[in-house]
Amino acid sequence: MSELDRFAESSTTVWSNNPSLAGLMGLSPLLAVSQTTVTGSALAVINLLVCLASALTVHGLRRYITSRHLYLWIVIIMAGYTSVISQLLQIWFYPLYRELGIYTYLVACNFALLVKMPRYQKAATALPVLLDACKLGIALGVTLFGFSLLRELLISGAIFANMSLLIPGNFDESAAATQSDWLKFAALQPGAFILLGLVVAVCNALGISKPEAYYRRDEPPIERARVTGRLKSSEQ
Repeated sequence: MSELDRFAESSTTVWSNNPSLAGLMGLSPLLAVSQTTVTGSALAVINLLVCLASALTVHGLRRYITSRHLYLWIVIIMAGYTSVISQLLQIWFYPLYRELGIYTYLVACNFALLVKMPRYQKAATALPVLLDACKLGIALGVTLFGFSLLRELLISGAIFANMSLLIPGNFDESAAATQSDWLKFAALQPGAFILLGLVVAVCNALGISKPEAYYRRDEPPIERARVTGRLKSSEQ
């Protein structure tokens, strides 16, 4: 069994097998929209909604989804829910939608979600699917929220500075918070990457994220048979 299969079959929690902390998956939106707590929290909620809706849909259509076109179905389902949520954001939360930008649509190709969906198709009942999808969505959401809160605090010295983005029907373009240069290094993408590395290092040192559960190697090695001699030609 490969490392990818182990992750797909293992149970995900906030501190164990967290895709962002243990597998370093989904780094692009994590680094891009984590400059404010509001945008990080909004993307966390979108991830959770897409994960729950897609998992239940994949499980509900398990009799019609063939293994040959499994990932095609999964991508179409996730893209459909992501598009619906994006349209609703444009209608009711347009300033927030502009802040999130293209990363709203990138939820549809979140590898941490894609690799888990085949497990939900194989589940016998919907309850385990719902529970595991909740754990996965919450794990990603907690990482997004916590890292966004830390980064906004380092950048501007405040948190939830642009709460007006969460007001439905507020189309004031000035609702986006202006950032200060309290710690400009944290506002840059390389700085965010280094900051995330420090967070992962601290979590590993404290034994919080438990990456060893993600990279466990408890299976016996495969023995390969050695073939000697010459192969006979088919023409002989």
